[in-house]
Amino acid sequence: MRVQLFVPPQGYIAQRWSEGSSMPPLGILYLTAVLEADGHEVDVVPADVLEFSWDDVRRRIETFQPQVVGVTTTTENRFDSFRLLETAKGVDPRIVTVLGGPHISMAGEETLRDISSADVLVIGEGEITLSEMLRALAARDSLLKVPGLYVRDNGQIRFTGKRTMIADLDSLPFPARERIPMDRYRFSVSTTDGRERRAQNIMTSRGCPFNCYFCATPINWGRKVRGHSPERVLSEIEWLIDRYGAEFIWFYDDTLNYNPRRLHRIMDMIIERRLNIRFSSEFRIDVVDRPLLEKMRRAGLERGYFGVEAGASRVRQEVVLKQFDIERAFDFVHWAKELDFIPGPFFIFSHYTETWPEAQETLRIMDRMRDIHPQVDISTAILHVYPGTPLEGIARERGIIPGDFHWSRRRDMRKVPTLPAAQGQVPLFKDQLTWWQIAKLVMGFTAASNKGVSRRKWVNAIKSLSSFRNLYAYGVFFAAYIYARIRRLCGRPAAFASTRK
Repeated sequence: MRVQLFVPPQGYIAQRWSEGSSMPPLGILYLTAVLEADGHEVDVVPADVLEFSWDDVRRRIETFQPQVVGVTTTTENRFDSFRLLETAKGVDPRIVTVLGGPHISMAGEETLRDISSADVLVIGEGEITLSEMLRALAARDSLLKVPGLYVRDNGQIRFTGKRTMIADLDSLPFPARERIPMDRYRFSVSTTDGRERRAQNIMTSRGCPFNCYFCATPINWGRKVRGHSPERVLSEIEWLIDRYGAEFIWFYDDTLNYNPRRLHRIMDMIIERRLNIRFSSEFRIDVVDRPLLEKMRRAGLERGYFGVEAGASRVRQEVVLKQFDIERAFDFVHWAKELDFIPGPFFIFSHYTETWPEAQETLRIMDRMRDIHPQVDISTAILHVYPGTPLEGIARERGIIPGDFHWSRRRDMRKVPTLPAAQGQVPLFKDQLTWWQIAKLVMGFTAASNKGVSRRKWVNAIKSLSSFRNLYAYGVFFAAYIYARIRRLCGRPAAFASTRK
């Protein structure tokens, strides 16, 4: 069959992609590789990096004349994905339109009920499901026989049943990077030696065994972690070096060190083969130790990211459900300083029941980390609410998300707290803290970190305004940013409550 797979024009996350930095879309590239092995003709269209307008999207569909159009969908970009299906149906109503991706796995039934331009939804891992779906379409057989789909059947929404996760990830081919314009991905990373290195991303495992209350990964990939064999991981890294000149590998796993023994073996093989690469990875710090980090540094570790989420122990352990003691985070930062790599802790503001004093504790933790390692790369976000997560249930109980809210209705976004230009079309969890307190935390951190807010970002914020609620929130953030800059110019702490102890 003739299949067209799209990343919509917005990309995946509004702010990151608007700034011109993106990674190849591994999800649809895995799908492409599997479908081409089945004999299908696949046109991959990363409309974001191609800078396509909606007229460009329409023309691409008209030119290729697909029988099936599939779109990858995150919660942040879902309305772009829905519009793309409408565009496809406008070109030819006979096109079978398919949605997949993280948002669809979390809000499938509602999406198919509300989005008339969607014919089929693929839930969870899509490689085998989409392959079987196309086989059924080609044979004019019933899609009800294919597990892992939401379909319409005589006016009813039907789920065809849960599909077993792919046990042997080595059975999948390499993602079909050759099917996209790799030169359009301006993906590079600055390393500690002062070089700007060509980067490529790789995902060596799927799944997460942990239970953070805001996280959608277990819904999409499952709680049982499955990983490529070390040999398969090394083969793909060497292929990326030989084919694309990769000098830096961005491990896109949720937790690369989920199996320390496996990771030790991968690092041993990188060292033995003298690959001379640098790389970054995400860690679960309660299952990492110094000997592993020493070996990873010898293999080329440059950046190690990890989630702290909240400074206050009560919030981190009882709300987020991360049980490690904060001293583990400080140990990691100390080890990074001693081993000469950059630690990258993640923090989130405005947790469930988090008070203003507890939120201020997060700033103090950041300060202490900067004192230990001046190059620490701290990242922050306001807590996002994703469908199907425990946090969504809390948000509905608290009235942060109204009972009549639909994820697939754009107008309903006016009912929930959002900052669409920076955070995408996703509700923000605003519970105990006021907008002014949240703005003080975010903008105080921004000013203290010398990261700044470009004029372009403020312009994008103005363009994204869709309600008085948006206007008020952005006004508060602008005032907090100006205040933080003035404090910094006067030699006072920009981060307001960030008082070192």
